[in-house]
Amino acid sequence: MATVTAVPSAGRRVVRRTPLTRGTDAPQRLTVTLLAILTGVRIVQLAAWPIAVTTGGPAGLRSVALAWATYAVPAVVVVVVLVLAWARRGLTPTLAGLDAGVAVLALLVGGWVTTPAAGTGFSHPTLPVGIGAALGIALAWPLSRALVGQLVLCVAYLGGVHATLALGPIVLSSVLGNLAMLVGVPVVGAVVARTLLDASVRSATAEQALAEARTRVQADVVREAERSRQYRILHDTVLSTLSALSRGSLDTEDPLVRQRLAADADYLRGLIATTGSTAGMRLVGALAAIGREPATTGLRVHTHIADVPDDLPSTVTEAAADAVREALNNVARHSGTRSAWVTVTGPSPVAVAGEAPTRLQVTVADRGTGFDVGAVRQGIGLRESITARVTESGGTVLIDSEPGQGTTVEMRWPA
Repeated sequence: MATVTAVPSAGRRVVRRTPLTRGTDAPQRLTVTLLAILTGVRIVQLAAWPIAVTTGGPAGLRSVALAWATYAVPAVVVVVVLVLAWARRGLTPTLAGLDAGVAVLALLVGGWVTTPAAGTGFSHPTLPVGIGAALGIALAWPLSRALVGQLVLCVAYLGGVHATLALGPIVLSSVLGNLAMLVGVPVVGAVVARTLLDASVRSATAEQALAEARTRVQADVVREAERSRQYRILHDTVLSTLSALSRGSLDTEDPLVRQRLAADADYLRGLIATTGSTAGMRLVGALAAIGREPATTGLRVHTHIADVPDDLPSTVTEAAADAVREALNNVARHSGTRSAWVTVTGPSPVAVAGEAPTRLQVTVADRGTGFDVGAVRQGIGLRESITARVTESGGTVLIDSEPGQGTTVEMRWPA
C-alpha cells in the first residue's frame, strides 16, 4: 500500500511512493512483508543492548539505573509505534517521525550516560534504537526528507558522544562505523524497498491491463456471437419479408401483412438504437420474436429501446423478455385493444428525487379497458409469469390500472 504524492513540476505530475505507508491496494502484500521485516529488525535491535550489558557488565556506564531508563523510554515508544503500524497495516510518516524524535533525544542522553572510553561500543544504550528509527523514516518518508532526518540523528549521536570524540583519532574509525550504520543501513534498506515497490506497482498495473484486455476480448466475443444471432433473425424476419414483397407474394393491403411490416420496422429501429449494447441487441431480438408469436399477432406493438447497459446480466434480459411476453399476452386477451407500447430504457442521466437509481426499466402499456388492481385477484400470469420472474432476477414490478384507463406494467431493476 504505497502513498502516492503528486507534486506539480514543469507542467507534469511527479509521483513519489513510500514503501511502508498506506495507499493503493496493489502493493499491500509488499507493505505487510516490509512491515514484518522492520518489526523483526527492531526487535533484534531492542534486544542488543540488554544482552550486551548483561554479558559484558556495566563497566562502560556512568549510571546503570540512568542507562536503563534511557533505554526503556525509546524502547516503549518503539513497541507502541510498531503496534499502531500493524493496526494501520502501514507505518505512517507521523509514527516514523515520533519514533525518530524520541531517538534523537535518546542518542543525546545515551551518549552522555556512556563513559568516553565506551562511547562507540556496545555499552551505548540507544545507538541500536537510533539505527532502527533511521530505517523507519527511510521507509516511510520521501527520500530527501529521510536523508535530512538521518543527518539529524547523526548529529544527535555525535553530540551525545562528544566526550568520546575528545579522545582523538583513536576512536575515529569506530565513530565513522557507527555513522555508517545510522545512514548506510537505512539507505540500503530504502533503496531495496523502493525497488521492490516499483516492481510490485508495475506488476499490478500489468495484471490490471491484462484483466481489462481479457474483459474486452470476452465482450467482443459475446458481442460478435450476438451480432451473428441478430443476422440470423434478420434473415428469418426482415429479409424474408422483403424477399416476399419483391416477388409480389405479399398483399400490402392485408392487415396481417401490414402488421408484419410494422413489426419488422420496429425491430430494425430497435436494433439500430442498441447496436453498441449486447444486452440491448439481445432484448431487441427477443421482443421481435415475441411480436411474431400467435398469442400477440393480433396486436400492434410499438417498441422503443434505448441506452440498455452492455453489461446487463443474461438473467435480467431473459426475465424482462419473458415478463414482456406475458404482459402482451394479457393485453391481447383482456384489454380489448389492438395496440400496446413496450419501452425499454437504461439508467436515466438525471436522478429522480426519492427514487433508487435504476439500471433497467421496462414498461408495457395499453389503452384498453383496464381493471381495478385492488379488487382483482392476480392470476398465475401476473403473479408467477411477471411478478415472480422479475423479482427472482432482482427487479420490482408496479402494475397501474383503472377501469377504462388502460394498464401499465412497469418493471425496474436497480443499479
